[in-house]
Amino acid sequence: MSTPTSATRPARLVAALMLFLGLMGFGGQAFAVSDPTPPYFALSVDDTTLTPGQGATLSVTFTNRQATPVTFLYATVFASEWGSPPSTAVHREITGCSGASWCDFGPTSVRFNLVAPSVPIAPGDSRTVTLPFRFTADSDCTAGALVGFHVYYFYYEYAQGTYQGGEVPNPPAVSSLVCPPAP
Repeated sequence: MSTPTSATRPARLVAALMLFLGLMGFGGQAFAVSDPTPPYFALSVDDTTLTPGQGATLSVTFTNRQATPVTFLYATVFASEWGSPPSTAVHREITGCSGASWCDFGPTSVRFNLVAPSVPIAPGDSRTVTLPFRFTADSDCTAGALVGFHVYYFYYEYAQGTYQGGEVPNPPAVSSLVCPPAP
């Protein structure tokens, strides 16, 4: 049994188009889903459970994803309570900063510069700032507070211009406030 010519014409056209796209390198890519853009910052805490007055350290690592060196970088890291409504009886503070050329502290944030006067950050290289933090000794440990850290704002300069944004890490960098164990 023969197939009418009018029925095979669309099939031949589609086959020829797919062959052309495949030879040109567009075949598999035409409908591919792109990978998510990697973050500029990686945040981690060295202790995820703290008692009042106990300290821990937040590490904030910036990776240059540009093809040219980053010559200036300014960032603001913010510590905010997650989960239930914030408690007025829970106090958190960032108590220090190392690895940055300068730091400026707010009540629950720190702003820093990662390059000036240091050497620019080369393409693919990383630079880390460490930020000690704590829940103050007078914090109410029964509140079940959970503090999460994120890069509220960042701005950098490189050969092609400037870039600015903000990032919340996934998975999040968090520490929870717990009461000390009973003696």
